[in-house]
Amino acid sequence: MRKYWKIDDSKSNKLIFIKDKNLYKGNPKHDELSKLNSESSNLSFLENLFCIPYSYIKKIENQKGKNQIKIYFGNDSEEELIVHNKNIKAEIFEFLKQDNPNLKYSSELPSTIKYGKGQFFALLFTTGIFIWTLYLAIQIQSGIEYEIIGGQPGLTGIILGLANFGITKVVIGYSILLSIILFGLLKRMKSRTETEFLKR
Repeated sequence: MRKYWKIDDSKSNKLIFIKDKNLYKGNPKHDELSKLNSESSNLSFLENLFCIPYSYIKKIENQKGKNQIKIYFGNDSEEELIVHNKNIKAEIFEFLKQDNPNLKYSSELPSTIKYGKGQFFALLFTTGIFIWTLYLAIQIQSGIEYEIIGGQPGLTGIILGLANFGITKVVIGYSILLSIILFGLLKRMKSRTETEFLKR
C-alpha cells in the first residue's frame, strides 16, 4: 500500500510518501515531483529522500494550530513533517493512525506546568539569582566588603559583579528580565492546544 502528499509550500518536505511501512520525506527534483501520480512505477527517487521505517517510530505528535507533525524514532531522534494546510495535516495524521494499529492513540490538552516548563524554569532561576544578587547589593551598600578567593570565581564572581551595580540597577535589571520571561510565558500559553499522540 502506498500513499503520498505533495506539499508545495513546504521548504523541507515537498513530498511525503508512504510505502511498504516506510515513511519518506524530502524534496525530489521538480521534474520527478511533477511526473508523480498514482500510476507511477518508477520510484527510484525515494532513495534520495529521508526514510523512517514504521518499526523505528516511538511516538507521533500532532498539535492543533501548529504546522508540523512531530515523529520521534530511534534512540533520541526527531523529525518534523511541515504541513501548512490543516486539512492535509489532519489527513496525514489520520492515515498514519490507521496504518499503524500497533501505536496507541490518545489526545490531551497539555498541563500549564508541562507546556511552559522552560519559561517556569527561567523564572525560578532568574528569581533565585536576583534574590542572591539583591542580598549582596544590600550588604555592599551597608558597608560590607566581599573578596573572591581563588582563580576561578565562577557564578559567585558574576553575582558579586552584578551586586556592585547597586540595588536600584539590580532591581531594574530583574524587572526587565521578568517582563521578557512573563511575555514569553504568556505567548507560550496562548499556543497551548489539544495534542494528539500515537505512542508505541
